[in-house]
Amino acid sequence: MKETTPERSSSGLEGPALPAALQALVWEVQGDALDLRAAQAPAAELFGHPAERWAADDGLFLRQQHPEDRPRLLALLRRVLAEGSTEHIEHRLLAADGRAVWLHSEIARQQGRGGPPVVRGVSTDVTRARRAEDALREAEARAQALLESTEQGIYGIDRAGRCTFANRACARLLGYGSATELVGRNMHQLIHHTRADGTALPESSCPIHRALREGEEVAHIDSDLLWRADGTSLPVEYWSRPIREGGGLAGAIVTFVDITERRRSEQLLAMQALTGALRAEVAAALSRPGTMREIAQRCAEAIQGNLDAAFTRIWLLDEREQVLELGASAGMYTHLHGRHSRVPVGHYKIGRIAQELRPHLTNDVLSDPQVSDKEWARREGMVAFAGYPLLIEDRLVGVMAMFARRPLREEVLEVLAAIADTIAQGIERKRAEDALQRSEAKRAAKHAVLRRLVGQCGDGIVMVDEHGVVHLMNPEAEQQLGSATGLTVDAWTRTTAFLAPDGAPVPAEQTPLHRALRGEKVENARWRVRRPDGSIRVLSANASPLRHADGLPAGVVMNTRDETEQLRLEQERERLLRSLKEAVQVRDEFLSLASHELRTPLTPLLLQVESLRRMFQPGHEAPSKARLDAKLSTIHRSVLRLRDLIDELLDVSRISARGLPLHVEDFDLVALLREDIERFEESHPGTPVRLLGCPEVRVRADRSRVEQIITNLLSNAVKYGAGAPVDVRVEADAERVRFAVEDRGIGIAPSDQARIFERFQRAASVMHYGGFGLGLWIVRRIVDQHGGSITVQSAPGRGSTFTVDLPRTAASTRAAPDPGPLGSPRARGDGGAGGPSCPP
Repeated sequence: MKETTPERSSSGLEGPALPAALQALVWEVQGDALDLRAAQAPAAELFGHPAERWAADDGLFLRQQHPEDRPRLLALLRRVLAEGSTEHIEHRLLAADGRAVWLHSEIARQQGRGGPPVVRGVSTDVTRARRAEDALREAEARAQALLESTEQGIYGIDRAGRCTFANRACARLLGYGSATELVGRNMHQLIHHTRADGTALPESSCPIHRALREGEEVAHIDSDLLWRADGTSLPVEYWSRPIREGGGLAGAIVTFVDITERRRSEQLLAMQALTGALRAEVAAALSRPGTMREIAQRCAEAIQGNLDAAFTRIWLLDEREQVLELGASAGMYTHLHGRHSRVPVGHYKIGRIAQELRPHLTNDVLSDPQVSDKEWARREGMVAFAGYPLLIEDRLVGVMAMFARRPLREEVLEVLAAIADTIAQGIERKRAEDALQRSEAKRAAKHAVLRRLVGQCGDGIVMVDEHGVVHLMNPEAEQQLGSATGLTVDAWTRTTAFLAPDGAPVPAEQTPLHRALRGEKVENARWRVRRPDGSIRVLSANASPLRHADGLPAGVVMNTRDETEQLRLEQERERLLRSLKEAVQVRDEFLSLASHELRTPLTPLLLQVESLRRMFQPGHEAPSKARLDAKLSTIHRSVLRLRDLIDELLDVSRISARGLPLHVEDFDLVALLREDIERFEESHPGTPVRLLGCPEVRVRADRSRVEQIITNLLSNAVKYGAGAPVDVRVEADAERVRFAVEDRGIGIAPSDQARIFERFQRAASVMHYGGFGLGLWIVRRIVDQHGGSITVQSAPGRGSTFTVDLPRTAASTRAAPDPGPLGSPRARGDGGAGGPSCPP
């Protein structure tokens, strides 16, 4: 190969006029050996080989051809040389660095001057263009792969609506063997020509073609369908998007998906919702109160309102007559009379459904032999019928049937079958309830008669059933035991307790009703019973088990008699007898004591009088004045003692009858105490008495009665003090005054300290200490009458302290009755003197 100029090659042939800067090779091939004779130099450098190598190596051009392209290029060169044609070829030349450079070569035969013909070629670098084409092809391949991989049907249409392409999914979904069967055909006329209701869909109204007509995207149409090659419909959701080229509409791309499963799911959900709503309405209809016909009518109306039937009817079986009675009718017919109002079992289609215990279903009423009045069905447009026996475990209770003007789908029939079962159960339940109500009414009537009879009984009567539930109590029993009707015996005994004599609850199993429920007969058992309100009653109870005619337990009957008042009267009688005995004993003791106490001063009095009488008899020496004074003093003391005893008895009489009247006046209590103490010291010179505390305390009270209190307490202190000193202590505040008399004598046992304030009660022996035992009782009554209190603090051998607490002003000037043998709360054996000092 030699380097040539652009004008002429080394062979002398005419060369093309090529600019020196053109990125191309111009080459010649001569002879059968196809040796490269010349190459245009300017492009030689593009392949990494210097021009000198091209000139020196004639075979370089062919050797650098890509091994895959060299055979093809050589064959083309021979054909051009042989035929003289002009050919074009794209082939690869390997550069010095191993790169493959794509060349586009135009090859032609030319006659050489004076020699054989040559083949001249012009090769240009098309590597960049070839790479762009490869990328485009790869993109188209990927797009095609994407189209073929999707499950969505995709096709394109031109402005005339003809298919320009379609993917495999499109052909498969539409029922065609391949996409080529669609290309070129009018897609609207092929797959979108008819609406779901069977009416024609003009192309001018086609939503898909809106993208062609108006250039608008049509998206998410899911209420339409396409038609398959076999004529069946395909529910789809589709999108139609316009294709624009050069500013105008060139066509549209349509994408669609099969929504058959979605529709089926939606229909299933809708049917489930319908079933739920219908079940709920039927359940509500069955649960609401009413007669059997009213309930059946509500059920028929619920079916009618949810299933779009022409009319719905329900017949109820009269088991005795074996006749189906029309109980409900809803829809176009609502009357309950006519020839179908009473259908014998086995007659007409309704009676045959009842007889065969099988549903009768048809979506072709006019061809159904069971439908007798075809003319009526044709006139009213009836298409479907569904009739179901209403069964409870193969036992007939009625028939439900409906006519419809359109076919009934399988899922609707399934709903009707389920509703038929529900209605059958509701009818059975209602019949059972009605029977139960009738039975309860009879039982209630008998119960009312029994209650009236039992209510007139004077004893309490309780009736318990075999389950231990109280079902009858007459008013007397309720008054005695508290109401328990409807409670179990166990629950009742938790609120009404049977008590032992010590007040402890008796175990439930030992109570009369529990014993009778176990078969035991209980007779004349007396019980103390604590009612729910806490009150205690004493009852006599008899309880007996009841049995049915077959010997099985029927319950228990218990009658009770309230002996609370009788027991109270017995106890009162016993108390009165004890009181009477005590009173007789007290009387006898009092008479004995009074006899003794009255004789004690009377005996010396009589002796002294007798002595004086003898002194003044004739023949006796007249007594001296000293002896006469001594005898008169003895007589005077005896008379005073008798007077004091008589005064005590009179005070007892007055207190017992009407109380002690108070004559209130204002005086100095301390001065009164001082006077009484001085008088006692004169009469009892061996017993010193000290007055301690306040120098003056003004009170408003009955002076003589207060003096009686002081005298009695001082007398006791001197009597029982064994000659030891006696202290009188006075304390006061603005409202009250206290004075205490304290001795150091024999003391009082704690067990006697409350008793000594009662009538005829004494802590010391009557043999050693005289008196009626009334002094402290009278003191307590006087203190009570003033609104005060008296207490004692003492111990045997340690003396006693009696403390009187009085208001500065007497509480009452009225007489107070005797409080009885229990005594006054103001007389206690638990305290002593105490309190503040002396206010003015």
